[in-house]
Amino acid sequence: MDKRYLILVNMTGAIGMIMIDQTVIGIALPPLQRAFAFGPMELQWVVNGYTLALAAALICAGWAGDRFGHYRSFTAGVGLFTASSLLCAIAPTGEVFILARIGQGIGAALMQPAATAIVFGIFPAELRGRAMSIYVGSGLLFLAAGPLLGGFLVQHLSWHMVFLINVPIGLVTFTSAVLFSGHAPKGNEIPFDFKGAFLLIAGILTLTIAIQSFGDRTMAVSISLALAVAGLLALGVLPFRKPAKGASIIDFSMFKSRVFLGCGIVLFCIQFAMLGQVVYGAVFIQNVLAFSPFQTGLSMMPVVLTIIVMAQVSGYLFDKVPFRLLAVAGTLAISVGFFSQAVVLEQNNIIWLVPGMMLIGFGLGLLASTVTTEGLSHVSQTQRATASAILQTLRQTGGVFGIACIGSVINLIEKDRISMVAEKLEPLADKRYDLQVLLFQSEQAQATATDQLRAHWPRALDELKDITTEAIAAGYYLGAGVVLLAAIFSIWSFSQKGEPEIAPDTLEQD
Repeated sequence: MDKRYLILVNMTGAIGMIMIDQTVIGIALPPLQRAFAFGPMELQWVVNGYTLALAAALICAGWAGDRFGHYRSFTAGVGLFTASSLLCAIAPTGEVFILARIGQGIGAALMQPAATAIVFGIFPAELRGRAMSIYVGSGLLFLAAGPLLGGFLVQHLSWHMVFLINVPIGLVTFTSAVLFSGHAPKGNEIPFDFKGAFLLIAGILTLTIAIQSFGDRTMAVSISLALAVAGLLALGVLPFRKPAKGASIIDFSMFKSRVFLGCGIVLFCIQFAMLGQVVYGAVFIQNVLAFSPFQTGLSMMPVVLTIIVMAQVSGYLFDKVPFRLLAVAGTLAISVGFFSQAVVLEQNNIIWLVPGMMLIGFGLGLLASTVTTEGLSHVSQTQRATASAILQTLRQTGGVFGIACIGSVINLIEKDRISMVAEKLEPLADKRYDLQVLLFQSEQAQATATDQLRAHWPRALDELKDITTEAIAAGYYLGAGVVLLAAIFSIWSFSQKGEPEIAPDTLEQD
């Protein structure tokens, strides 16, 4: 076989690990709750530890690939992701597990852009389209297989296997990458904006902690506000500072393009809502509807299959209709999908959720690749690698803040409603406190607490399901509202009078 296709197969192994990991984590959350006694805050960090590390590292990964070579960046990412997956599987405590998730996020950030650059670079122009379609198509297949595979592994083996499965794939991918990278170029001497990277990471991190603490009430309000202000200041300084050497960590001049700015906002808002569904949708299906892990994976198929179908259609439509129409239609479909699910959650029937799932899949499939393509067409050719990293960082940052904001709303409602239910069901103050503790523990999927409630306060379990449903519905309403704002912004950002696309042939002559 042509060596180029062997390398392509190797790159698909990397994208497979990333896609499977991103789609199975929601199914594994309830078992993880039980295994590590995770509360709402810890549950958010299982997802946000990975997503925050991915968002922060993506903006640095492009520099690492250019500086040290894409093969070296890719190999380092595969090694870190594989080792972190193993640590996730054998983690003795919840804290170690979350640290391992952070390692996975950094590894994925090093892998993903490097793999794309490698595939793009090893094939000539006449074969590049076919190679990229195989690469992207394999990602969609892994996306579809992820929930079913994860559900099967969790139900019939253990949640540990969700992470252990990455180890043999990672070892093969790592070994092959080392063999193929023997004659790879070392990269260029490119300076890095370390202070800018620190401000970006510190700003996102402190703002995320502040938002989560508002919902969890683990900090004084004054401390949460101080953290929020510090985070906003760190992020606010970035556009106005001038690094002494090299380029800024983010080239804010790109946002002068109204289209590029709009693409970044759309990606941010979509991911804001979607990670809320990945996490809390899986919790609702397993903890409230009492689905098995495999049934939970199967229930996600309406979203996944619709995405796959529409991703194929969107490529055709992109060349036929104005992008504004695609952007508005896609974001409206996602917003209506979340809104419709929030309305019918109380029916406690998966059938009622399917239309909303399909609407979300329709919008995501329509915008999955077209948003990035449209954004990159409005920057110069020499800026496209950097612009791609910025767009992906905005997308992942949207997911970080989505988990934090939606999680805080859900957490606040659950805490307030559990206190009200305890007061309603138990008139004695000392027993009321015990009931409240048991309700919190049962809400965290602790079987012992659930058994005690069933024995002493059986009505409390029905009340707890209603509380969870009400809280998750509120989170879905928030997600719907944020994506609706993206739809409204798209009408202005992608207007017919926007700046013309930069001509590729002109760029090549520069």
